[in-house]
Amino acid sequence: MTDLLATTLQILLIIISIAIVLHERNFTIIILIASFGLIAATLYMLNNAPDVAIAEVAIGSAIIPLIYVISISRQREFIVLDKSLHGFIDPDAELEGDVYDILNEFVKTYDLRLNVCCDIEGDERDLTNQLNVDLIITFNPKTNTYMLKGKASSVLMTKLDELCATNPRIEVVTFKDGDPLD
Repeated sequence: MTDLLATTLQILLIIISIAIVLHERNFTIIILIASFGLIAATLYMLNNAPDVAIAEVAIGSAIIPLIYVISISRQREFIVLDKSLHGFIDPDAELEGDVYDILNEFVKTYDLRLNVCCDIEGDERDLTNQLNVDLIITFNPKTNTYMLKGKASSVLMTKLDELCATNPRIEVVTFKDGDPLD
């Protein structure tokens, strides 16, 4: 009987693992991670390891999901560095133009707060890594196009690329850590 229960729980762990990888909603993933920890703790108990089971319940099913919930709930700001205007942004003025219309629609769709800054000097890769800048806007006067640059690892950049696909004046450029931006 114990072998059948252990086998069933192991199969359930495999199914939950696949669901964690394939699911798209963050809070559902957190619930699946906590469920995984509870099932793993049950398996530890069946294998006569109560101390490991208690640690798994405390860490895998309580602390880690709590850390994920806190970090996801705090990620509600989309930080944009505008290098195209070079300091001409008036803090009291309404931001205008194709790029800002798309960005406003984007942050409204994903329930984010738009934080636009300018006049921060430095390497664009360093700015995205060290200052946690999500997007850098530059303007190419030769082609009369705006370039929106960000990390390829950001899910938000993929969504922004989809939103900008219909606008020929806006190009979304993603880069990996260590890749050149141009």
